[in-house]
Amino acid sequence: MIMLENIRHPMGELTLEIGKLRIPPGLTLLVGANGAGKTTLLELLATLQLPRRGEILYRQRSAAEDLPLLRSQIGYVPAEIELYEEMKVYRLLAYLAELKGVYHRERIDALLSDFRLIPYRNHKIKLLSLGIRRRIALAQALLAAPYFLFLDEPLNAMDTAERKMAISYLSRYAGGRTVIAAVHEMNEWDEAADHVIWLNRGKIGFEGGTRRWNDELPLEVWEGLITREQFENCSQRNMIHFREMAEGIYVRLIGGNRPFPGLTLAEPTLEDAYFVRQYGRDSVVR
Repeated sequence: MIMLENIRHPMGELTLEIGKLRIPPGLTLLVGANGAGKTTLLELLATLQLPRRGEILYRQRSAAEDLPLLRSQIGYVPAEIELYEEMKVYRLLAYLAELKGVYHRERIDALLSDFRLIPYRNHKIKLLSLGIRRRIALAQALLAAPYFLFLDEPLNAMDTAERKMAISYLSRYAGGRTVIAAVHEMNEWDEAADHVIWLNRGKIGFEGGTRRWNDELPLEVWEGLITREQFENCSQRNMIHFREMAEGIYVRLIGGNRPFPGLTLAEPTLEDAYFVRQYGRDSVVR
């Protein structure tokens, strides 16, 4: 459990303000528009910064009093990763493992396997794709099996297979631990996430379980094919997404009543709930 109390911290033109927040073990998605404070919050949680005001407790321990101990229990991957590009993958992980006090080569071998890095173990990092580098960054953050893991856009540059692999691993890893991932695309985490924190201009707009995230909105989501004429007359504010097809335009819309004949009710997703929260209930036609 992580507890935040009376946090105030500057972040550009805005201030991150959190009165009280409890983050339980499990996989938590941190969402919000660009500039909402996601990176600032992650940096505070990872102790890269200390809050100007307020306190953060990690299982009842304060960073102000137990910083070295807490940092040994924290893993962090920023959005912009920097690795020693001249080093080979295995050598880098072995070097970082020693810095973290991890001397069991079995741990490195396990992470190489888990993140499908074995074919690249003797490759220089500068020769690898951004997606593979992102997997290396995740692996190094996990070397000491941290209890707290903070990730800023962890799937950046990964292809579809890599993303599914990473989500599956993080979902399993979060059992009994606290993993917080700042993400832009929520739907791919639908089956994995336990909790959601929504930051809106530096303040907590929502925090709770994924079921509450969906259920607390009076959502009706409609999907199906419409004509191009209907599409042109459709309010873009209610449009979650659309795709042109030979027989018409497939749409996914939010509304209180059936917007067009032939559309059917769909189960709201995490992304649907975010759409309504971020862009306002007033955008939904009732």
